Amino acid sequence: MKKAFAISIIILFFLTDSYSQEEVEIWYKLSPEIRMNKEGKNWEIRWRPDDHIIFPSYWKDLLPSGRNHIARTDIMLGWNIPRFKIFSYSKFDDLGRMYTGARLDFNTSLFKRRLLINIQERVFFGLNEESENHYYLIQFIRYAITRKIHAGVLSYGKWGFGEPFTSQDWFIGPTANFVLPYNFNIHYAFTKNIFHEDAYMHFIRLGYRIKLKPENLKNKSKYI
Repeated sequence: MKKAFAISIIILFFLTDSYSQEEVEIWYKLSPEIRMNKEGKNWEIRWRPDDHIIFPSYWKDLLPSGRNHIARTDIMLGWNIPRFKIFSYSKFDDLGRMYTGARLDFNTSLFKRRLLINIQERVFFGLNEESENHYYLIQFIRYAITRKIHAGVLSYGKWGFGEPFTSQDWFIGPTANFVLPYNFNIHYAFTKNIFHEDAYMHFIRLGYRIKLKPENLKNKSKYI
């Protein structure tokens, strides 16, 4: 396992460094997530207390906050059915924008569950004048190198309603997911914006999962 972990890290750093010598624009998306569900139940709650995107310094002149970053809070209430997850999704950022909408996930696996395919669509409606309607299309394919290490490709795109498809942002690149002790996991991706040649994004998500045990298991921990 240690050998596989080392190989995964080397590959990701090699891919990242291959772009670092160019004159490019680098974005950073930091997205911690807390996920809670109960064993044997179909409901699920996800909370991202500080979803942060950091732009190059010149963005200070473009954003109304005068800063080069945007902080956002997301809350999702979901229901699981075979191969699908449906979420009610709300989010709020420090630019005063507020949205509500829905998220639909489709999941399937192949090769004895070693290859995972996930397709997501998210649609949001603005709740005030500052908030524009928009949608996301997100896909990833991940292969289980070991039980705790998965690698693959992430596709992450955002579009405004009625906007030309190629004028928006669509990032694609390699990704890796690592299962950590104590119910933590980390997801990393290095992606390129295929519509804007000089824009790249590091995506980092630290996840924590709370899985509640059934009430009748009183002699066991409520968390695993």
